[in-house]
Amino acid sequence: MELYCQSHFCNCCLSSTKMQNVNVRSDYFSNTASASGSNTKMNNHQICGSVHITENVMSSDEQSQTYNKSVHKRVKLSKVLNADDIFFSSHNSNRTPTYGLNRLKDSFYDVPCEDLAKGLLGKILVRRLSDGTVLKGHIVETECYLGGDDKASHSYKGRITERSKPMYMKPGTTYVYITYGMYHCFNISSQGSGAAVLLRALEPLEGLEFMHLERGKRKKSTSSKPKELKAHELCSGPAKLCMSFNITKSLCNEQDLTAWDGLWVEEDESNQKSLDPCHIVTSHRIGIDSVGREWASKPLRFYLLGNSSVSRRDRAREKELWETIKHSSSTKDSFFPQDPAYE
Repeated sequence: MELYCQSHFCNCCLSSTKMQNVNVRSDYFSNTASASGSNTKMNNHQICGSVHITENVMSSDEQSQTYNKSVHKRVKLSKVLNADDIFFSSHNSNRTPTYGLNRLKDSFYDVPCEDLAKGLLGKILVRRLSDGTVLKGHIVETECYLGGDDKASHSYKGRITERSKPMYMKPGTTYVYITYGMYHCFNISSQGSGAAVLLRALEPLEGLEFMHLERGKRKKSTSSKPKELKAHELCSGPAKLCMSFNITKSLCNEQDLTAWDGLWVEEDESNQKSLDPCHIVTSHRIGIDSVGREWASKPLRFYLLGNSSVSRRDRAREKELWETIKHSSSTKDSFFPQDPAYE
């Protein structure tokens, strides 16, 4: 979950603004020349030079004005939208699921953010599409966004916008947002006002053919025969898992995972062994350096040791854990195999 873009405008956003400024200023020079009745002709170099200078000034002004408007809008929304009202109104759903009757219940999600992030590891995310297609994957990597003082959170300092409303809804509510204008990220609200867990990676279990097709639609390749993705590459990142599972804001946002038939989380009934804490790697979050060292370095990312679907590994921390496992007799019958280096 990245913080708002610090530059406020990207190059693609500016291109249309710049073109509008060029057109307006060109008309201005033409109209001024004709209105004055002057016979003096301005050559193309003079016009273009004037337009170029004016464009830079106007572009900067518009950036500032647009940013001020967006900040003002967020402040207004925070005053209009009340966190308590959002929370209580999200409990009014009386839907009873038709599918996924063994899904995890409200009590599972109603825990502090860090506990939910760790608790989700090893569980199975299930996506049921409108045509009945079922997709499944082990949750292998998560990140916490705590709200409040967490500068990397969309709900930092209690900020409430139409986009971040799901973070204030009942625990177990989906929060899907768009980043970079084209990719989706999927979060689950937890206990704590404005707190949510980002799902960073899954290990695909069922519906891999569909996942390959969905990833293929977005995959860029210059070769005539693009390289087929391996199974562990299908969901090895927040946007990748959303593409593979067809999780979009329009389809999956603000949904109750305890009731909605399109998405839920369930236990892995094929494995009855509990997850040993020694197999959970704790590391810093990804892609939030802009919020400053303090919050960028917080150990709020968790993933399963030795899983190939993890988006980014912390090898230093992994080495420490393997050493712990090597010298611990309690992990002989644990959930995951030993590191080949120690076999």
